[in-house]
Amino acid sequence: MAGNQWLYSSSRHVPSFASETKLVILEHLQKLLLETIKEIEQRGDPLQAIGFAFPGPFDYENGISLMKDFRKYDALYLVNLRQCVQEWLKNSGRAQVPVIFGNDARCFALGEYHANSFIQKGIYLTLGTGCGSTFIEHGCVVGHRYGLNAEGMLYDTPFKEGVLDEYLSVNGLRQLAEDKNYPFDNGKKLAESALDGDKEAAAIFQAFGQLLGEGISSFAAVFEPEEIVFGGQLSKSMPLFKESLLQELQPVQPNVRVSEDPAKSTLKGLYRIILDQTRGEEDV
Repeated sequence: MAGNQWLYSSSRHVPSFASETKLVILEHLQKLLLETIKEIEQRGDPLQAIGFAFPGPFDYENGISLMKDFRKYDALYLVNLRQCVQEWLKNSGRAQVPVIFGNDARCFALGEYHANSFIQKGIYLTLGTGCGSTFIEHGCVVGHRYGLNAEGMLYDTPFKEGVLDEYLSVNGLRQLAEDKNYPFDNGKKLAESALDGDKEAAAIFQAFGQLLGEGISSFAAVFEPEEIVFGGQLSKSMPLFKESLLQELQPVQPNVRVSEDPAKSTLKGLYRIILDQTRGEEDV
C-alpha cells in the first residue's frame, strides 16, 4: 500500500509450506519477498517498511518465532526472522528498512473493525489449523480483561481435555468426525459432502457450531460484542454451523458474519500496525 491506496488490484495466494523444513520455508519466504520488492521498485514506489502478519506464539517485538507443537511452522522455532530479512536485503544490495511483525489474527481484527465505523465492541476469530482471536473495544485491543490472557487471545484457554485451540480448529472438526467413525480428509471435502445432502456430514458441522459456541459463550456473555466476525478456512462453511453456534450463544445475540475478504482485512490491519510503529510514514 502507498498512503491509503492499494498498489495492486488483487492479492496473490501462494502455498505457506508451514509444515516443511526450516530451509524450505525460509527460501520460499526470501523468494516471495525479493520478487515483491522488485515489483515495487519497478513501479517507482519508495519502500519504507516491510510488514509480516504472522501467527503466534511469536515474539513480535524482536521478530522471533516461538511456535512449537502447533502443527504449523514448527521448523521456525526460535528463528529470528527479522535478522533473516535484513540479511536478505543486505545480500541483494538493498537498503535496510524497518521490518514489522504483527499477529495475523490481530491484523485481521483491526482491518475488519475499522472498516465499520458503527461498531464499538467486536470479537474477531480466525478458524483454521488453530483459533486466532482478538477482542476490540472502542478501537483498542483488549487484554487482561473479560477472562482473556495478556495478549487478549483465547487459544490457551483451558477447555474440555485441553485448550480451546485444539477444539475450535480443523483438529476439533476432525475429532468430531472420528467420534462418529466418519472418514475425514479435510474440512472442504466434509463441507462438500454436507452440502450434497450427506446428513452425517451435516451433523458433524452442527456439532462443531455447538462446540464453537460452547467455547466462546462465556467470553461473549461478559464482553457483549455487537458483532462476531469470522475468517480462516473453516469460516467458509459457516452456513453449515451458524444456527447451532447462535443457539449456544444465547441470550447474547451479536451480528455473526463471515469476512468478505479476510486477506485484504489482514493486510489493512497490518498496514495500521506498520504506520503506528513507523510513526505515520506516508508510503509503505
